Amino acid sequence: MKDDLSKKLTNESEVFDAYPFLLSFPFNEYVMSMEKDDDFATSSGIDPVVISEAGKYVKFEFINFNHQSKYTKITLSFYTYDIMYVSENTEKIKKLDSVRENLDMGLTSNNILEKITCIKSGEAFLKKIGSSLPVGKALDGMFDKLLISGGFELSKSETRKIKSMFKTIKEDDYEHGIQSVIKSFYNIHLHHIKILLGVVIACKIH
Repeated sequence: MKDDLSKKLTNESEVFDAYPFLLSFPFNEYVMSMEKDDDFATSSGIDPVVISEAGKYVKFEFINFNHQSKYTKITLSFYTYDIMYVSENTEKIKKLDSVRENLDMGLTSNNILEKITCIKSGEAFLKKIGSSLPVGKALDGMFDKLLISGGFELSKSETRKIKSMFKTIKEDDYEHGIQSVIKSFYNIHLHHIKILLGVVIACKIH
């Protein structure tokens, strides 16, 4: 983690002070922190300020959701204005238990096609809140990094098939290590959806 003045991480209590409804976030496997990071935005090619409706300059803020299991540790970062957008558009969402069950099934499954089915179902849920919420291709670079870190190579056509989550994927066509990379990549998608589901639930019960 970079140690500089532009990055300010807070603990969970400060997240809850800023966004009280997140006190009701139902999934305790995620630990939250809030981040103000000019360098993150700049290095990503994003202007570190935006103009608000009031005409003032606003610096980007993120809420990080950190998840650690026995074998993996991931952090998914969301712009605070996306979290607020979700919080303001939950009225039409009624059935949540089945969404959670579907995501948990996907996360625990060892079957690649089952994970794809659960992701697509979860993305359909997100689209009911806002069409821009499904992560789309934003995580594609993560798959490339997972492949490289494992020392694996795939053809462009195979990589495209996996990133696009084609249901023609045949798990047995890949060696065990690549299968693990694919499952990890799909799990990141499932965590992304589950976190936003948690925000919806928090807003409804707070």
